[in-house]
Amino acid sequence: MFDSLTIHGAAANILWGYRPAAVLRSWRIYKRDGQWMLDARVERVELFMCRQKGLLFTAPHEKSRDGFWAWSVEGEVQVSPTRLVAKLGPPEQ
Repeated sequence: MFDSLTIHGAAANILWGYRPAAVLRSWRIYKRDGQWMLDARVERVELFMCRQKGLLFTAPHEKSRDGFWAWSVEGEVQVSPTRLVAKLGPPEQ
């Protein structure tokens, strides 16, 4: 199910607890070989926080004032000065 789904948006965050580990200016989620992937442009990143476990990708729904997407980040986050790539678990919200 959803083998060809792609979701994209503008502002988003990767959180470590309640702290922003990364602030993203644009993002895209897609499925590759059965794995959900995040590819994003970085606005600000805290490298120490991005290396921690328990990270959560969050982005507001465009259609809902109070709703948001939430996906757990699995494994290592790859960060360059302008780009961030990460594997995601199944959608949580």
